[in-house]
Amino acid sequence: MDDPARNRWIAANILPHEPELRGWLRRRLRAFGDNDVDDLVQEAFARIWAADLATIRNGRAYLYATVRHLLAEYARRSRIVPIELLGEIDSLNLISDEPGPERRVAARQELDRLRAIVAALPDQCRRVFELRKFDGLSHRDIAARMGLSEKTVENHLTRALARIGATLATLTPEGESTHSEPSARRADEADHGND
Repeated sequence: MDDPARNRWIAANILPHEPELRGWLRRRLRAFGDNDVDDLVQEAFARIWAADLATIRNGRAYLYATVRHLLAEYARRSRIVPIELLGEIDSLNLISDEPGPERRVAARQELDRLRAIVAALPDQCRRVFELRKFDGLSHRDIAARMGLSEKTVENHLTRALARIGATLATLTPEGESTHSEPSARRADEADHGND
């Protein structure tokens, strides 16, 4: 990520939480002076600047985790540690807005199911859907790229969305189809059930 993009990301995802963090640090860590708080926040920003921002999902949680690690380092280096600091480090374990492992697995499975459904669409319909939903192209850009009219692009998108919606509506959370079995087979099984 280039420096201007990194600056924009930090301005949007980290800086809005700085006043909250500073207030929290001043209220909770009375042994720290204003200069200490400034140093701590500055070091947190320096570490965040050096981090791989693409992997950070929640700027606030990452900022607080960074400060928690810095306080732990400070406690390890210091010969005399204010007792309040040890308790406050633990209280920085904020509940993250990040989804837990089970939600990540479920989301990955749902994405895999969606990819399979999209792959089963007719070629041109699939390509129009992918260009619109995955690549973010406008109807006009898709029409120009594929040599179609905008109306045809709209029709392909409508068909794609209808097929995807209908297929998703018939799937259980495990991805299995809820379509009922053919009536002849059900009738045959019903006869065997009465024996």
